[in-house]
Amino acid sequence: MSHLLVQLSEAGLRPLFAEMCKAFGDMLWCDDLNDLVARAAVEEALAVVVDALDRNGDSTAPAVAAMKARRPSLPVVLWCNRLTISGEELAEFARVGISAIIFRDESDFEQRILSALTRASDLAFHEMTDQALHRRVPAGLIPIFRYCLDRAASPLTAESVGRTVGLSAKALGGELKRAGMPPVATIVSWSQALAAAYRLEHSAEPATVIARSLGFPNTRSLTSVLKRCCNETPTNLREQGGFGWVLRCFERFLVKAQRGKA
Repeated sequence: MSHLLVQLSEAGLRPLFAEMCKAFGDMLWCDDLNDLVARAAVEEALAVVVDALDRNGDSTAPAVAAMKARRPSLPVVLWCNRLTISGEELAEFARVGISAIIFRDESDFEQRILSALTRASDLAFHEMTDQALHRRVPAGLIPIFRYCLDRAASPLTAESVGRTVGLSAKALGGELKRAGMPPVATIVSWSQALAAAYRLEHSAEPATVIARSLGFPNTRSLTSVLKRCCNETPTNLREQGGFGWVLRCFERFLVKAQRGKA
């Protein structure tokens, strides 16, 4: 079973942490750093959260370095007290490869850690979607699609996407319509579906975590988008080739759109 590994300097912080990170149903508390490093090496570990110090008051930076050496792509988040950690200590964590630094007094912890899971751009996802875009999308509009795909985990609107190319939401909508392309909202939905399908096939992340990290309130909402885009469920897309199927559906949708049938 996939899980989130958590190491905190004080046991009393556990209730606060659990309340702030409800998206992860399966958390493993690891007080011993050697145990933490060993558990982080297996595929079931989705991400790791560490405190700046262990129960003995020693820095956890060496443990972070060991985990990143074994699994460079593993998200490791530092959750610490901004009043007790020095600039030198923060620099050391950055040097050993910490994925994100979140201070205890920040209220958006859950969203921040979910973002850490999806932040690293996956080269294969980028290359495969790029190939599809160059086959089916007019060259001048590819940056719009690329922007939405690369930010599938971010709240996007026609206004925010239009600003990236210096167009108003209305002007962007007109450009897309004239080229036989779908509106921004539809592009965003497909971007979320493609990102979800890729992660479902290539990671052990629970569908609940994937849904929340892509901005959906629950798995049911993600399933609704997947059913609309490719008539599949998260469970079916776990199988080998699930992402490829959604990508093919995306290309077929774009072809129909250009023919005025979408």
